Amino acid sequence: MDCRRCDAVCCRMSVTVMPSDSVPGYLLDTDEAGRTVMARNDEGWCAAIDPYHLRCTIYSQRPAICRQFDMGGDDCRLVRQDYRRQQHDLSTILSTF
Repeated sequence: MDCRRCDAVCCRMSVTVMPSDSVPGYLLDTDEAGRTVMARNDEGWCAAIDPYHLRCTIYSQRPAICRQFDMGGDDCRLVRQDYRRQQHDLSTILSTF
């Protein structure tokens, strides 16, 4: 896996913030179940991501769940595979129009 070509797909996933996390309040939101989650921008990305460099702007303060998500690990590979499959399916659908 080449992490230099990462699409930062994990930064589009819902991230539940735990009470012990020290995420700045302006980056927090509440989901439909009432849980505290990382806010998202208009395009669905985590609000803490720098969209030009695909880097976390609060890396040292990122939620515990983000700390546990290993780059290149099993979860990362599964999320990237699913993303690529969805992109392929979407391009197949769009090519029929």
